Amino acid sequence: MFKHILAVALCLNLMLTAQLASACGNHFYLNPDQLGFIGGAAIRLAGLAPPEPVFKVKHPPIAKILLDTQSEITIEYNRPWRSRNVRMQLSSSSGVTLEEKDIELTDYDGQVTVHFSLERAGYNTISIKVVGAHKGEQVASSSVIYVQAKKPVNGGDMQVSAR
Repeated sequence: MFKHILAVALCLNLMLTAQLASACGNHFYLNPDQLGFIGGAAIRLAGLAPPEPVFKVKHPPIAKILLDTQSEITIEYNRPWRSRNVRMQLSSSSGVTLEEKDIELTDYDGQVTVHFSLERAGYNTISIKVVGAHKGEQVASSSVIYVQAKKPVNGGDMQVSAR
């Protein structure tokens, strides 16, 4: 009886350890750009660096705007020559309203202006997903922009004193 309980406890321990190890696998990746040329090359060859994204997207990490005002953000993209049917799919949290949710990327590199408005303060995001075919395979790349409410500036409360 004791051997059965010990065997079950050992199996459960091994199963949980394997799940925890796989969940933390993404934290073991190193940034090869911070280690110089030789160190970065060694990290890439060892497979400890995350793979380069196929569709590269560059945008500001945080957008701060006033509540109930129309705003825009510019997203730069770059896609490889052998890619086709590439689309940028935008989604947002309930506090953000987007004008366009699906944009076709016809150029190989360029920028897209996204118009949106913030309706509620709180934890709001705009999720960007670039989907397309590259070398015969369907590939996706995703990114997130955090949207914060900016406090309005009251111009009437300012006092100026002349000396």
